[in-house]
Amino acid sequence: MNRALAAGASGMSAQQSVLDIIAANLANVDTPGFRSDRPEFATLIGADGRGMGTTAQRSAKLFSQGKLEVTNNDFDLAIDGDGLFEVRTSSGAVAYTRAGNFTPDAHGALLLPNDARLAHVRLPSGALGVTVGQDGRIRAHVPGKTGPIDAGRVTLCAFINASGLRLGADGLFYPTHDAGTVVRGDANAGGFGKIKQRCLERANLSIVGAMMSVLAAQRAYEANAKSVQAADEMLRLANNLERG
Repeated sequence: MNRALAAGASGMSAQQSVLDIIAANLANVDTPGFRSDRPEFATLIGADGRGMGTTAQRSAKLFSQGKLEVTNNDFDLAIDGDGLFEVRTSSGAVAYTRAGNFTPDAHGALLLPNDARLAHVRLPSGALGVTVGQDGRIRAHVPGKTGPIDAGRVTLCAFINASGLRLGADGLFYPTHDAGTVVRGDANAGGFGKIKQRCLERANLSIVGAMMSVLAAQRAYEANAKSVQAADEMLRLANNLERG
């Protein structure tokens, strides 16, 4: 009977974790480049080798493609395919992201809203009419020059196990041993995706799919709650019979 109680309680806890993960995903549905989480489960095994229910382990970060949205902002960049932007935080740390909502500062750096700057890119002073090709090549018009000039290149990065990257409180991904060694390369070559200028990648999350998962988790939670209630009633009945 205690085993039934434990199994039901662990099931309730696991489904609550699922609901928490879905809620966090939905809260970031409008965050550019957001990577959604998928819950992962493990079976609890008792000392006798028999199952004791289910527990939710850490969630897995999904790196599937999100939909691209046209913004017509010259400095909005999206990756269509594989790869990550490499950025430097305000403290100088190296980090990675799929977000591309950049804004140029007075020194030609391209900054995210959290002040992280796109690595290896600095626009020339007075740059106008900036264009970014699918291969990441940047061209711009500058005072005193006839025609556009080369103004740098956006490179992309990849990891053997991107799900092993650590997500920081600033929404950026940080390298870890589990993620493996970073590989850098040109966009639209060597397996890397294309750069889409004047576009942003939306969160890789289906609202309809998330709501269906919410309903499924709620039903599973209720089923586990009923099993706990039934086991509790049977345990109470057994105790009464022993006393009688």
